Amino acid sequence: MKQEANVSYRNIKSRDEYMKIVSSCKDLIKKEQLISELCKGKDVLDIGCIDHSFETALALGDDWLHKCIKAVSRSIIGMDILGEDIRKLNEKGFNIINANAESFDLNRTFDVIIAGDLIEHLSNIGLFLTSVRKHMHSHSVCVITTPNPFNIEQSMKAIFENHISVNREHTTWLDPVVMYETVIRSGLEIVDFRWIETRFKIQVHRIPYKYFANFLSNIIMKKRPICRRDYAVIVRKAVQRIRV
Repeated sequence: MKQEANVSYRNIKSRDEYMKIVSSCKDLIKKEQLISELCKGKDVLDIGCIDHSFETALALGDDWLHKCIKAVSRSIIGMDILGEDIRKLNEKGFNIINANAESFDLNRTFDVIIAGDLIEHLSNIGLFLTSVRKHMHSHSVCVITTPNPFNIEQSMKAIFENHISVNREHTTWLDPVVMYETVIRSGLEIVDFRWIETRFKIQVHRIPYKYFANFLSNIIMKKRPICRRDYAVIVRKAVQRIRV
């Protein structure tokens, strides 16, 4: 019998409670730290684990998220669609399979499923969440991280450089409110929300605006959490609650 994953989360019980945390939580945690803590001693599936390329993964070294998880988990399977990059990384001792995040079926469940900065790359988020749910037992959690489209740095780029910073492989933006609705439509529920720090920063480079704009962005992000860069949600299978 599967044992409950020993993870720490707030256990959010309503949309109103979730929204209050989104707008008021000023704590910031590194993405790698949050995910590593949740994966300690667990059986983990890391979806989209390669982080763009074989070269990027190796260049990140000990900061590569998949490697961080591998160091603390009981077992880990990586998953990606980059066939040649998978082959090269498996030759170096990793265990990564080639599968599509929207339609995978591994015929087993995991304690923790990781989707780090993946969901914004997908063509069909509903299919992805359905596939994730099939691989969760009653005590599993899934961690989803993604950029916040209302990040104040994006607004500064638009104002001072007439430009938005977007990875060309992204297909969608999911702000925390839309994320909540997207998750519950797939038979899942959000049990925690965290603002996270990643290696991706969006800066104004145009002189003479950059010092003022970047300084102001940092101030606003501290005062108004909804303007931060990136966030994570911790998700589990929806629990049926008896109304009284």
